[in-house]
Amino acid sequence: MDWIVALVLAAALAYGIRALLLLYGSWRERQRSRHLPPLEAQVPSVSVIIPARNEEHTIAHCVASVAACPYPRLEILVVNDRSTDNTAAVLEQLQQRYPIVRVFTRESEPDNPNLQGKAGALHLGALHASGELLLFTDADCTVPPSWVSELARCFADPTVGLVASFTLIRPQGLFAWLQSAEWLLLHTAGSAGVGLGHALGCFGNNLAVRARTYWDIGGYERIPFSVTEDLALQQAVQRAGWRLRYHCARESLVWTLPAPTLRDYLRQRRRWARGGLQLGWRGIAFVLPTLLLWGALISALASGHLLEALLLGLLRMGADLLLGLPSLLRLRQYRLLGVLPLTILLLALVELLLPVLVLSPQIRWKGQALR
Repeated sequence: MDWIVALVLAAALAYGIRALLLLYGSWRERQRSRHLPPLEAQVPSVSVIIPARNEEHTIAHCVASVAACPYPRLEILVVNDRSTDNTAAVLEQLQQRYPIVRVFTRESEPDNPNLQGKAGALHLGALHASGELLLFTDADCTVPPSWVSELARCFADPTVGLVASFTLIRPQGLFAWLQSAEWLLLHTAGSAGVGLGHALGCFGNNLAVRARTYWDIGGYERIPFSVTEDLALQQAVQRAGWRLRYHCARESLVWTLPAPTLRDYLRQRRRWARGGLQLGWRGIAFVLPTLLLWGALISALASGHLLEALLLGLLRMGADLLLGLPSLLRLRQYRLLGVLPLTILLLALVELLLPVLVLSPQIRWKGQALR
């Protein structure tokens, strides 16, 4: 057998096995989402924590959407994280409009290196929170009225410590549509990890943690700093022996804004790629089939095995489509179906840039340089 053909077969087998594992894990987690019990009469108290850094144009919409959640035991804590724009004035107006809103100001970075950036703002909010559950979202997000109650339902099991849920991009042109479909795939992969018993990542703009769990692990004050603070929290919760959940439901679907430019998009992916290094052997196991597939694809093209290269590309496309389709249907985001193939091609291009993205020594987030 030609060694190129053998390499292609090995790559196809490795990628196929990973695809089947992800399909099974994400299916398992969706099944858990379908069988949640209703909220009891005595609902747990909830504190929603929203970090805001230079968000004068978005924070009002975010707070209004959270305040519209008809949940009886709810408080909203907004942390003004060293904003230099008009965010403080907007927050003052929001406090007057919504009695359940409290505002806290973070004037400077603390001495503790673990509390750099967003993690420090979230921790400040947690210090002042009174809720049994802490819900996190970002200032550029909006949530549905059912968001708080839906995430609260996920904690009916007292062993569950952290719940992630899906966030998509508001449609504002083709680039935004592509990003939204990409987020769908990334969320689905993250949910598959949880379904298989591993913390592979989540998005901090739609995240909930039991307050007891947060303080059991010492909060962000005790978690080593990471540019992906959401993954770091998810991993710490699992290490402490608490169960994870990844909820896939329209009732908890959050919407956010797209990266406006290609430069912003690549910066975001660089941050995610750097944060993914903390996955250790899990990250290697996740990435290895993709590396093998790229090696086989490039070798097949270079040696003129065009049919084998085409079949390998179709396998990649089909496997990724099958992974994202059930989540798409569950969330009823049918319009994303038309851009999923293009999104998979975009992801492939990003994969080629990953070595450059990961090796960049500095990460920028909200105007801050993080390491």
